[in-house]
Amino acid sequence: MTARDLKPRLRIGYVTPHPLNDTLQYEFNLMAPPGVMVMTAGLEIADYAPDAVEDQLGVLERRVDELMRRGAARIVIAGVPVAISLGRERICRLLGDISERTGVPADTNLEAIIAGATHLGARRIASATRWHETVNERLSAYLTEAGLELVSIASSGRTMAQNAGLDDETGMKLASDLGREALTSAPSAEALMMPGSRWITLGAVRELEAECGVPVLTGHNAGLWAALQSAGIREAAADSGMLLASLSED
Repeated sequence: MTARDLKPRLRIGYVTPHPLNDTLQYEFNLMAPPGVMVMTAGLEIADYAPDAVEDQLGVLERRVDELMRRGAARIVIAGVPVAISLGRERICRLLGDISERTGVPADTNLEAIIAGATHLGARRIASATRWHETVNERLSAYLTEAGLELVSIASSGRTMAQNAGLDDETGMKLASDLGREALTSAPSAEALMMPGSRWITLGAVRELEAECGVPVLTGHNAGLWAALQSAGIREAAADSGMLLASLSED
């Protein structure tokens, strides 16, 4: 393999809600095809309250600029609570402003999940989250505005600090258990979404898709899918879920 072969063919820049994020990079590297790089720059959002998001918007602009200086071909604002705190109308304006200023596409994990569900023809959505009722209510309102119907929510209400301290084994089991609960309680669901970046979900994606026969959409797999589709890359690592597998079918 030559040095030319090692040069990234696509750099995706993520602005994450937290200074440290390990699960995004970990799952991205499991699912992405060779030559696709994820870059992250963190905010310091203290909790899931809208005021905490507002306080970091100036930092967000600086983080976008830092990612662009490193050659990002796409900007993704990670963290579903960030999007739902601002509301869909405002987040779409923000993405438009970022894209106009930088000259590259801009996205959020939640908009990628919505686009992925639409692409797969899924409108009735079950959801598994680790958030409290107020956050889940904002999520439901956001999806309704996007034309999707949230038919069930299975949730383990946790604070941001509790989710930050979630160990890998507990997080993986929680993803499978909550996802199964959400789908069991809503047999009519056409897809399951498991938003949130601080848990490892790929095992649950594989397990629940095999059991239930519906796509499982996460911030990680949907964000990657949207970036690859936009860049014209029609491949992903094997066994990464129905959404990413659809790239080769388009």
